[in-house]
Amino acid sequence: MFSAPLDPSHPYFSLPSQYQRDLVWSVLGPALLDCDWSPVRPAFLQHGPTLPWQHWLDAQQPPQQFRSPRLGLMFEQLWHQYFELGGMQWLANVQIQDEKRTLGELDLLVRPEAGHGACHLELALKFYLGIGGDWIGPNRRDYLADKIRHTRDKQLPLANHLISQQTLQQHGWSLPLKSSSQSQPQPQSQPQPQSQALMRGCLFHPADPAINATLPEEVNPQHWSGKWIHQHQSTQLLPDSRWFLLSKPQWISPACVGFSVDKAALLRHCQAHFQHLDTALCAVEVQQNDQGRWCEQHRWLIMPDHWPRPAER
Repeated sequence: MFSAPLDPSHPYFSLPSQYQRDLVWSVLGPALLDCDWSPVRPAFLQHGPTLPWQHWLDAQQPPQQFRSPRLGLMFEQLWHQYFELGGMQWLANVQIQDEKRTLGELDLLVRPEAGHGACHLELALKFYLGIGGDWIGPNRRDYLADKIRHTRDKQLPLANHLISQQTLQQHGWSLPLKSSSQSQPQPQSQPQPQSQALMRGCLFHPADPAINATLPEEVNPQHWSGKWIHQHQSTQLLPDSRWFLLSKPQWISPACVGFSVDKAALLRHCQAHFQHLDTALCAVEVQQNDQGRWCEQHRWLIMPDHWPRPAER
């Protein structure tokens, strides 16, 4: 498994396309969580495509219609492609319905290889900023604590529902029930081992020393981390480095780009951006490698000064 930051000479940065880097990072990058129901390295990865990873990426191209404005959907598609590369059996987005009522959806069923049991996976790609006891998404509507609770208590136990088992059997899949009489999903602190969450993403810690941020106990100590600031702090707190601004589809993995700008140019762009827009800017500090490519070393989110409060109109 990789950890961030990667040295500019790391072979990861020699991969020619962002799609390939996104795929490698989604599979081998640092996990967001580390707990019994979302381990750093799920057991099924032991049976997937073997390293060196350069070999099974050499000729790969993104699937048709791969790009999406939704990073979560792109992340799911990357895992689907990984299963295809490994020759694994998988089934995605299984709707669980009780007559006309939808109980939920199972993100993925995967069977690594013959002789190994199936595993139910819930996938998530998330980015949160820490402030006090909360970790909040850039859009202010998403909270890490809520995501942890919903995944643990709702999404993972759904596979143990009797109707889920019946639905899976119709697709030729099965997962063992905790007990044959169970007919309702039960919230539990330790979901069944055949159901696991696989989360990736970045947690942005406050660069302002006056702001504290407490991590939930489920967070992986070696998670991918960055820093966040308010726009008015950018002159003071941003390092005097070389920079590149990422568009939203470039957020999934550490960037490898063909040019960079200095801090003064970055600050001019930030000022113009926040005069008209209310969205976060994702800026990465980069270093140049021997191939002349600029490689991400540290990631920053620059937020409007009123964040996390809604803008006043």
